[in-house]
Amino acid sequence: MALRRLSRCAIAPPAPAITMHPALPATIASILSSAGLGLLAWLGMSIVLLHARADLASALHPLQMCALLIGTVLAAALLAPVPGHHGRSALSSWRTGWSPRAKLLGLATLAIATTLLIVLGQIAPSGGRAMALGALGLLLALSALSAVAAIAMAHTVDGPAPGRSLVLPMHLLFALALGLGLLFLLMAWLLPFGAGDSGMLITLTVLGALLAACLLLYWRDVRRSRSGDGRDRHDGGDRPLRYGSLALLVAVPLACALLARAPSLAAMPWLALTVGSLLCGAMLERWRFFSQPRTR
Repeated sequence: MALRRLSRCAIAPPAPAITMHPALPATIASILSSAGLGLLAWLGMSIVLLHARADLASALHPLQMCALLIGTVLAAALLAPVPGHHGRSALSSWRTGWSPRAKLLGLATLAIATTLLIVLGQIAPSGGRAMALGALGLLLALSALSAVAAIAMAHTVDGPAPGRSLVLPMHLLFALALGLGLLFLLMAWLLPFGAGDSGMLITLTVLGALLAACLLLYWRDVRRSRSGDGRDRHDGGDRPLRYGSLALLVAVPLACALLARAPSLAAMPWLALTVGSLLCGAMLERWRFFSQPRTR
């Protein structure tokens, strides 16, 4: 009897391993890198505009350092390997596809952000420092936006999709909306005069509405590509995800912007709720996008 029990244990099938949905790593990496690149782009543009304002240097220094650190950490998600996506290194294959080019541009963005951190933290204020900040800020904004554009091109060229003309503006709006939301939160937290106001909420609501408009046009093109009459008979499963994305990108920010105008209510909680809603809406749409077959 003991031998039989041992033999049964020996041939018993192993317990099934818990595996992660293949779309989840890509979704997380996409959201984190978009938010980080968008934050660095907005920060670079603000440095270009304010690098010569010596009277604001001390007040802006904590904000700039914190935004650089957070943006660099988030943008580094672009370089993280995604399970199920194997290939050559970016250095050896940058001529053959947009995905390696996006990683190289991401590396360049991180290098510029690191250099900017050193200049802000180690070099004393002077005219030469101000000029260096302006040049580095411009390079940072251009490099971050170029990396976002390369990511969008990877989704259009490396993997053809309907509505390809809308993929680039969608990716740019994702990055700009998420990045500006994070920058507004940092401003409200770190600046003595930036407790959050309705103008920030209105700006984020407009960006969310523009992004939702691009998504609606993109989904329309996808439906038309699947069925000639524009009626997609196979998209019922992801319709709740689409409606949820639109609500989180437009309806919630709009409600927060209206509520923040009440004089008795502080704007900071509504700003945090708006940024969280944009992040959740972007994650929902990215999840839907990466869960679709590559033939979309």
